[in-house]
Amino acid sequence: MNILYTTLKLQKLFEEYELCRLQAERVGRLAQKLQENEVTIAVIGQFKRGKTTLVNSMLGRDILPVGIVPVTAAVTRIKYGEESARVYFTNGLSEEVEPGELHGYISEQENRNNERGVAEVEIHTPSDFLKDGMILVDTPGVGSVHENNSRSAYDFARESDGVIFMLSVDSPINRIEIDFLRSVGKYAGKFYFTVNKIDTIGGADLKEYLKYCTALISDIMGCPEKEIRIIPISARENENIEVLTDTIRNDLLTQTPEIMKQSVSLKILDILRNTRVQIRSYREVLNMAPNVFNSRFREFYAFLDEERDRIHEAVSGETVPRARINEEKALLTARVRELFGIEYFYYVDRDEAGEMISAEKYREEMDKVLGEIRDTLKAIFMYKEENAYTVARRIEDLNTLMHVMEKYEREITRDMEK
Repeated sequence: MNILYTTLKLQKLFEEYELCRLQAERVGRLAQKLQENEVTIAVIGQFKRGKTTLVNSMLGRDILPVGIVPVTAAVTRIKYGEESARVYFTNGLSEEVEPGELHGYISEQENRNNERGVAEVEIHTPSDFLKDGMILVDTPGVGSVHENNSRSAYDFARESDGVIFMLSVDSPINRIEIDFLRSVGKYAGKFYFTVNKIDTIGGADLKEYLKYCTALISDIMGCPEKEIRIIPISARENENIEVLTDTIRNDLLTQTPEIMKQSVSLKILDILRNTRVQIRSYREVLNMAPNVFNSRFREFYAFLDEERDRIHEAVSGETVPRARINEEKALLTARVRELFGIEYFYYVDRDEAGEMISAEKYREEMDKVLGEIRDTLKAIFMYKEENAYTVARRIEDLNTLMHVMEKYEREITRDMEK
């Protein structure tokens, strides 16, 4: 199976359905990843396992801040290039910062629960490890008291092509790590297992711990123990780090097409599963009692009218960044999800987010946004549609989409099992 061809066909299929705009965008990103041969390797695991220290060791320089409390509060992508750092915010704005100032954006102490709205941080550094185009990612740890960190780590797992799953000798594998590993296994095409802090344990104890981890990981991943390789390391003492980096480099030189195919195939299967869930939610809304269905729409329309009044009153005689429109779209999307159970996709344009526009232009564009979401939801749910043929045709189209998605899922699954 040509996975790029399949991905492009699936993107075109989703683009035909207003309900599947988000899926079309996600599949489009996968097609772009394949075309650019862009491999993302994420360091993932529970908090305080030493992930950030490991990233610094792999790069051969102290790029990221570390501390005795959970530090990483946002996903940090690291690419090859001249030394620089840029922070991207959820509203589309971005800001170039000095590497020494990153602590204020990705530290849980200085950016508690991500109150600054950081979407991700992108760093360029001239590390030899990244020369061949790989993207290395440091993720927030799961299992801390900061729920936002765990959510960010789980969300980013969907983007990872390869995963460095990090354990530590100072703590047995726990339920949080088991659940997280099972979740990550749905998306990543390649796994590297490491056990950190081997400088704090004796040889016999380390051997016993590695044996225990190998058996448990084999059971979790559903593969023979002989296929599980765990690399014992000390990120702090830089012990065995070269073994890990050489292993990854060699795999990328010899297995990149296979890794990418496996990764994208898994992600497409996830998209197909989630799309079925969304269609079921959509059908549940359509099958609501008329009084409940009408009540949802009246509530949503009232919300849109209130938003329009608030927006018109909020700005007067001033300029505002376009990013503010993205913030309003995020609010609208959350309300659609709450009332109708579907993901309403909106595009965040980072290139234009910082552009300043007049208050009049802002109100004009927001009126258009509010009108579009009103019309789109009305069309999707056929609100007050009295033509029986139109309703029947929509249901038939969705049934056709479900059958086509099932066909794709069977084909991809069979291909992965070969």
